[in-house]
Amino acid sequence: MSLQTLWLIAALLLAGFEMLTGTFYLLAIALGLLSAAGMAFFGLTFTIQAITAAVVSLSAVAVLKRWQSTRTPQPEEISSDIGQHVTIVEWQGERRARVRYRGTLWDAELAADTPTGLNDYIIVATHGSSLTLNHSPLGHS
Repeated sequence: MSLQTLWLIAALLLAGFEMLTGTFYLLAIALGLLSAAGMAFFGLTFTIQAITAAVVSLSAVAVLKRWQSTRTPQPEEISSDIGQHVTIVEWQGERRARVRYRGTLWDAELAADTPTGLNDYIIVATHGSSLTLNHSPLGHS
């Protein structure tokens, strides 16, 4: 099997795996492997092929990172979790707790001036995998 074929197979495999991740990074690296296949097609040495793959891959990843940094992130307030009720499973200190939400346990912290010791709270913000809670004045529906 020729080097050109191996580069093409590797590029196709990475492009296929990209469909599972959706981040475009594997696609950027696959572009580098595809360029190495082009170098192999023209009969250049393996060293040139590998250097071309590395340079094109790194360049594509750098362009992708720059493009992603210019996109405006979505505000956390648009989260579909805001306003949802949670159940306190275990208190971990005065203002932190483990809560059951969406079938699993989450870390949560009470918002400022939220009364402690109750069990009826709603999500008012999300921070990664941590929730910020406030007392629900209307009760659980």
